[in-house]
Amino acid sequence: MFDIKVSLQNREVIFDPTIESNYRQNGIRDIINKIVFDFISLSSQMPRIDSNTGDYLVEIKDQFEVFRTTQMISSNLNEIEDATKGLIGKYDDQAFLWKETLEENFKNFLESGKDIKESIVKKIEI
Repeated sequence: MFDIKVSLQNREVIFDPTIESNYRQNGIRDIINKIVFDFISLSSQMPRIDSNTGDYLVEIKDQFEVFRTTQMISSNLNEIEDATKGLIGKYDDQAFLWKETLEENFKNFLESGKDIKESIVKKIEI
């Protein structure tokens, strides 16, 4: 289980830790890939019992089930990344709430609104 915090930083929605890989290598994908790599690398730490030299790394890498499982993990991580992007995408029409400042938003409102004075003057002229 992972605890992921969603917050606004510099007017952007940020997941902490990130879902994808990142330069610090502490994203969810990085963590899970490290767990898989560590599990597979255990086979290189175990000396063979059927001979005096070598390890089990070749046998592990040749196992179709290990390859299939790592591909399934990667596919699931891709689905998670797509789902988080889809979740953020649901709120794109409301992004002005966190991307614009109050001053910017009010200025846009004033520029796009109708001028009430014009409609009052037209009513008086009629």
